[in-house]
Amino acid sequence: MKEKSIVFIIIILLIFVIGLNSVLIKSIVSPFSKIYETKILIDKYFILDSVGIIFGLRKVVSDLAWIQLLQYYGTQPEELKEEDKGILQNQYKEFTDSTNYRYKSFNHFEHITKIKPGKYKHLLKYLKRVVLLDPLYSFVYFYGIGSLAWNLDRPEEALDLANIGLKNLEFQKEQISSDYWEIVKYQQAIYYKVGGKYKEMLDKLEEILQSGKPPNVVKSIIANLYKKYGMYEKSLKLWEELLLSGDPEYVERAKIQIIQVNNLIKEGKIYE
Repeated sequence: MKEKSIVFIIIILLIFVIGLNSVLIKSIVSPFSKIYETKILIDKYFILDSVGIIFGLRKVVSDLAWIQLLQYYGTQPEELKEEDKGILQNQYKEFTDSTNYRYKSFNHFEHITKIKPGKYKHLLKYLKRVVLLDPLYSFVYFYGIGSLAWNLDRPEEALDLANIGLKNLEFQKEQISSDYWEIVKYQQAIYYKVGGKYKEMLDKLEEILQSGKPPNVVKSIIANLYKKYGMYEKSLKLWEELLLSGDPEYVERAKIQIIQVNNLIKEGKIYE
């Protein structure tokens, strides 16, 4: 009898959660800012996220959401066409084979080699999902803002995420070394990027680097910027740090970059 009661309760709870789907999936919006009038939760994860919110398991579900985000962003995007494959791998060779490998100012060449436009088009939605479940997950803001603004060249989306982070971490505003002010630095760097002030952008990114808080994705962005602006010693140091970090996402990439940057140093190709 007791077992039947437990099963009955579980069934009722499942029906309740599923019943919410038809109503909430159309109306749920970010509770953190009035400017986000879009659905935050990803449809296929709606029931999982709803269970986490209803039963007080937000942190557990947010950790799962973070893993799912990495699985999405760490794999070949579904929207990538077959003929596009290999383009990113060839970009470095095309760049170094150029006979005009000297740049007279920061504004002459923008910045990092980007992922082809339109890829990972749902990344912002995945990021918003994680911080909806765990608004204080600062690492996600740093990771997401850096990836959107520089790797994907979608600064508007990066600023969206930054604004959510600033709203959620506003209580830290009085602490000068808090994650709130760290997000402000990212925000300022993006404004410099959009305005074409790349020297100022790099200066601000160096402040982020010196804070000791940037995720490896941001370190790799800065390392690429150093390389492309001819600051090879700084680039080499960062790639060596990434190699020693043991992060499987960056170890092999760091090995390749260390060889490339060392070759550039030996060839004497300098920034003017």
